[in-house]
Amino acid sequence: MRQSFITLSLLFSSLFSFAQAPGEITVKDLELPSAPAFALLDYSPTSITSPTTTQALTLSLLNAVNSSEGFPANYALEFSPYWVFRNKSKNFTDHFDQEQNKKYSKPYKNMSVSFASVKKDTIQNVSVGIRTNLFTINRDEKTARIKALHGQLARFAKTVDAAIAPLTVEPKLGSPEYNVIMMKRMEQMEKLQKFATLRDSIYQSLDEITPIKPLFSIDAAVAYNHFFDGNQFASGKFGKFGAWTTLSENFILTGDNNYLSLYQYARFLKSEMDYNATTGLYEKDEDFDIGTKVEFQFDKLSVGYEYIKRLSESGNYRSVGNIKYILSESFVLNGGFGKNFEHTDNLVSFLGISWGISANNKIKVN
Repeated sequence: MRQSFITLSLLFSSLFSFAQAPGEITVKDLELPSAPAFALLDYSPTSITSPTTTQALTLSLLNAVNSSEGFPANYALEFSPYWVFRNKSKNFTDHFDQEQNKKYSKPYKNMSVSFASVKKDTIQNVSVGIRTNLFTINRDEKTARIKALHGQLARFAKTVDAAIAPLTVEPKLGSPEYNVIMMKRMEQMEKLQKFATLRDSIYQSLDEITPIKPLFSIDAAVAYNHFFDGNQFASGKFGKFGAWTTLSENFILTGDNNYLSLYQYARFLKSEMDYNATTGLYEKDEDFDIGTKVEFQFDKLSVGYEYIKRLSESGNYRSVGNIKYILSESFVLNGGFGKNFEHTDNLVSFLGISWGISANNKIKVN
């Protein structure tokens, strides 16, 4: 058993990085979503989003396209507790293997916490938000590919065992002696053509598993906003509170990573940000929004349109087209153009970039 563990440790050490600890893999291609702390204020390219497994830390910079302020003045910081805080259950079996036996995802894996700062005219908004996935039905294709990956790992282990003599004395895991042996074994394995072929197939399998979208999912989010007027800390007061849920269905189009996604959206909103010049007071409002969104994804490019109706006000709605392009594993470009809820100053023209930090995204193999 110990020999098998060392074999797997050797596999993943060589597959992903010489600097990583043995027996760990790095999960890539994690999503860079739009933070709920932004979405609460309707100050984002899209209000209707569906969270996936998020990167450990995401910094979003957003500004109006027609602004002359230069560098973006609006920021959102979002992090995933699952990836930031290491725990013993974050291993290969928990993250991938258990998905073979059931189609439903775990809410804590997709939970994120966000903070945002948005300045509009003389108002400085500070928001906090939380979101997660409540229910997901994964595709049979995903569980089948995970099962196939296990077969690849087994074949790889046999290849290594056949090519490299077993250890007569097993050093302590993580010790200098252990690391020296691992390095020598990796050097031996690199010379095997069969090793290179299996290694490349495992790389490809991992890359194919992560982007697969679920058949159906239900997501929920809550957010709170506090605002300050005239750069005065003493003016700080409650601004908005929102709670919303999103249902999404994903349909596969022809080609790899091409999807048609349909979203249904409902949000309760409590606000105290509308200033009445006659009374000199901020008026309290409660609203309920419902909306829908259609989105086409063509590999790294996504194009969508959302319409959200405010039921408490006749003729008040949000109608926005949005675009997203994945520049790299760490950078995503987001843009939106259309009409926001306000009756005046309601032009939506946003362009933003999200920078994801894949810190602590290693999965232990055991």
